[in-house]
Amino acid sequence: MATRTPRTRQRARELTVEERKDRFLEELAKRANVSAAAKKAGVGRSTVYDWYRADEDFAKRWDEAVDVAVDSLEKEAWRRARDGVLKPVYQKGEKVGTVREFSDQLMITLLKAHRPDRYRDRQQLEHTGPGGQPLPPAVAQVNVYIPDNGRDRNEPEAS
Repeated sequence: MATRTPRTRQRARELTVEERKDRFLEELAKRANVSAAAKKAGVGRSTVYDWYRADEDFAKRWDEAVDVAVDSLEKEAWRRARDGVLKPVYQKGEKVGTVREFSDQLMITLLKAHRPDRYRDRQQLEHTGPGGQPLPPAVAQVNVYIPDNGRDRNEPEAS
């Protein structure tokens, strides 16, 4: 049986590129943070972006991982908007209870996202001519005034 050298043991402990990709994607699905996921996988940010550009399957899995992370954020936003969060209430430095606070901003954002036909901000601007007819093409009119400097008068020149 051949004994392993320290270098061989080190290589045996190192993760393969595929294992690093898997570790990166697993972390990316938790928080959609490329820097943190790259660090967890033991690679640089530029490396994972190189993988993204070069490997179509990896790019697809990356996009799916980001969707998973965003779905978990959306789930938490729904919970905070619908169920609220308990905040401690203090009196004279002592905790005396809790109050449930809801996030109206989250609620509005979620309604706009999921029912844009009813809750989106509406703005409509129309430019029409008389009776709703189209506006005529714009014509630029330039009036230039050049002041009289006296050169065109037929006055004798002073000698």
